[in-house]
Order: sequence, then structure tokens, then C-alpha cells
Amino acid sequence: MNFRNLILAFLLLVTSSLTYAQIPQRSEEQNQQRRQERMEKIKSAKVAFLTDKLQLSSEQAQKFWPLYNEYEAERRSTHTRTRLTRGANLTALTDQQLREAINEMHAVRQNELNVEKKYVDRFLKVISVRQLATLYQSEREFTRVLLKKLDNQRPGAYGRR
Repeated sequence: MNFRNLILAFLLLVTSSLTYAQIPQRSEEQNQQRRQERMEKIKSAKVAFLTDKLQLSSEQAQKFWPLYNEYEAERRSTHTRTRLTRGANLTALTDQQLREAINEMHAVRQNELNVEKKYVDRFLKVISVRQLATLYQSEREFTRVLLKKLDNQRPGAYGRR
């Protein structure tokens, strides 16, 4: 799940910077509003994608989505960004700074895993174990689809494959 979170964080960073680079005369407030609108579109697309993949009954959906939203909010809250190594010139950092950044990265991953484990039993009260496995797989698949779509929107920008 950590890889997916890193991908989504990267995606958010890229999309917001692309918007800013394309329309520099917009105010920061307008840029923030566009980012928020884009995030809402992504969230809606994710809900539709997961609903289709999980094949939730209406009763399951009523119980699942509030729980899933709580789960997502908790995962986001545990995710802190490692500032030392992200975009940094590694040769300019001391060994101690690098070690601290690595330890922080491991702590973030552990926190994310703890949240995921915490919600397993709660999810299983609402959906089947097969649906839970499908949820994890489908979250990764959604991220891949989203990144591919972004890559297709910006030809040549990210080294098309």
C-alpha cells in the first residue's frame, strides 16, 4: 500500500505543478480550487472503479463506503513526507541526515501497515475476504490506470513507453 501512496502523492504533485506551469497568471486561490476539483474527480473515479471491481450489494455499499472513507483518512493522516531525501542532492546530506530520513521512511511504512491491519477485521464484517483481496488489488490497478492516463495526456513529458 505504501507504493500506491507514493504514486498518488507523486501524481498529485505532478498534476498540480502541470496546472501551475500551464496557466501562470492564475491566482494561488484559483490553483488551489482547480487542484481540489481535480482531486474530487479522481476520488469519484476511484469510487466508481472500486464499486465495479468489488461488486458490492447495496447493503454492503452502505456500510463499506463510510468505513473505507475512514480508512483512507487515517492512512493519509499517518503519511508524513520524508523531506530530507525527496528531491534533495544526496551528496549534500550528511550520513546522519540520510540515516534519519531512512528511519523516517520506515516509520511511515510501518504506520501505514498498522492502519491497514487495523481495518482488516472491520472490513471483513462488511465484505468477504475475496472482496477485501480484490480491494487491495484494485487500489493498485486504479493507480496504474490513473498514471497511464496522465502519461497519455502529456506526450513526451514522462518518457512514453
